[in-house]
Amino acid sequence: MDRPTNTLNELCAVSANEMRQLQQKVQVLEDVVLTVFERGTKPTSQEMQTLQDFDLVSQTLEGMSHFYDKLSEQTAETGEVDLAEASSILTLEKLRQRLTQGDNSTVL
Repeated sequence: MDRPTNTLNELCAVSANEMRQLQQKVQVLEDVVLTVFERGTKPTSQEMQTLQDFDLVSQTLEGMSHFYDKLSEQTAETGEVDLAEASSILTLEKLRQRLTQGDNSTVL
């Protein structure tokens, strides 16, 4: 049975999309932190919910690091890239789906 392989273009596309989503999430977090800091009061419940996304960003970055480590191993062993196999080590299901299916509509 042939292994599914992906092109460098596919890898770049899913990676770039993930980086854009992370950048957008970090921008929102920065805005909330600055608002709370400038206001000088305790964050609202909505702001607290948003600030919890710091953990999601951290987990996503960790997952992406593991994903790239696995891709590096693949290319060293086979010279090919298999996004589905590389993403199998990820514990964040939505991240795995975005990386393997290239779903640009799903946000963090």
